[in-house]
Amino acid sequence: MLETSRRLVERLSPSPVCAACVGRHLNLPIDDALHADLGELTVERDFASQRDACGLCGGHGPVILKQRRQSAA
Repeated sequence: MLETSRRLVERLSPSPVCAACVGRHLNLPIDDALHADLGELTVERDFASQRDACGLCGGHGPVILKQRRQSAA
């Protein structure tokens, strides 16, 4: 489930997505396991969790997104 969630978040990048939309889009139960997987992504490089509008449903709340890499100037 972690890899499937990661690929969805990467594909939707740079739009943020909420856990409910990840679950609905991937036909997964929106439960503690899904929230744990998304939390695990946020400790990986280039992923972040923040409060924002979901790029799919437009709801405001906690979302996850893949951040763009900063280029060296």
